[in-house]
Amino acid sequence: MRLVFVNYEYPPIGAGAATATAEMARSAARLGHEVTVLTSAFGSNFGWSRDGEVTLRRVRSRRERADQSSIGEMASFVIRAALALPGVVRRSRAQACIVFFSLPCGPLGTLFRLISGRPYVVSLRGGDVPGTEPQLYGMHRRLRFVRRFVLSRAAAVVANSPGLAALSESADSIAVKFIPNGVDLERFRPPAHRPSEPFHFLFVGRLNEQKNVGLLLEAVAELSRSANRPFRVSIVGDGPLRDSLRQRATLLELDRLVNWVKWLPREQMPAVYQSAHCVINPSHYEGMPNVVLEAMACAVPVIVSNVSGNRDVVEDGKSGLVVTHDSREGLVEAMARALREPAYIERLGASARGFVAERYSWDATTLQYIDLLARGAESETLGN
Repeated sequence: MRLVFVNYEYPPIGAGAATATAEMARSAARLGHEVTVLTSAFGSNFGWSRDGEVTLRRVRSRRERADQSSIGEMASFVIRAALALPGVVRRSRAQACIVFFSLPCGPLGTLFRLISGRPYVVSLRGGDVPGTEPQLYGMHRRLRFVRRFVLSRAAAVVANSPGLAALSESADSIAVKFIPNGVDLERFRPPAHRPSEPFHFLFVGRLNEQKNVGLLLEAVAELSRSANRPFRVSIVGDGPLRDSLRQRATLLELDRLVNWVKWLPREQMPAVYQSAHCVINPSHYEGMPNVVLEAMACAVPVIVSNVSGNRDVVEDGKSGLVVTHDSREGLVEAMARALREPAYIERLGASARGFVAERYSWDATTLQYIDLLARGAESETLGN
């Protein structure tokens, strides 16, 4: 099948959804499909190019930072991508399309269908679902008609966690299927050796309100006063709160404990996970977090907040530790337990690797999407 993927973010820009787009595109190519990705340019990286067996079409649009995009910048991408899409369809001879995010990219799916007469699937990723991000309430309310039009015309709507699917269905009364993210088990694997001291806590992600890193800093400050062994914390990522979070860490006297690392190339991430004894994700909400899956694949135990997405991946006490959302006390206790019980935390890591290996792979995820597109194409044919 000849496929077009549309996402305003694709590595090296973006975060979890960008990673999912790239992994699914590569997986589809491995499975014998022809894949073209329509995405944003960044810097001098624009126009037509190749990512292995995947064809990329990067359009010039407003984009100041690799790690985040404003609503205005997203709108800029939609306009430029809409102008480029007819050429992409002609060149690729596309038979189906996957659009990541109902907003901003969803309207490009409806345009794809108008141009080609072929089906598209919408992949919901989190912030595009009403109720996940309070600051986006106004946008979702104003664009309700657009979002519902996009979802209603799709061959299928997919969410990467059951909780996100339920939230979308409650907002728009349109059926949503659950297909999880995957993880590359060859790239993300346990290390041959992991140093025992100092104990290494790791956070990876955007430094924004969603990720709740301020709570992590408060927990680290409290833990530092009672820890029974040396530990350190690495915070890998970038975002609008980076400067304020660093200032907060200084006020909490954490400069010796916390190491701040900006975005790293994707190929460096397995080594980052492998250096850690525990990964922490205290988010206010999640779809299905790639960071958690990748850490678990590296046999690194995880401590996560009790929110949809995290709950769907981590079974408390078996494949990680789940703590009450926004509870500093719960997070401190889980981190202290990790320090006190190294044998237990190591068993959690081994169990996490087994859990991910059994249930998640990008090929399985991609095959489910392609099956939905094939059914959509068959339905379109029968309808005509």
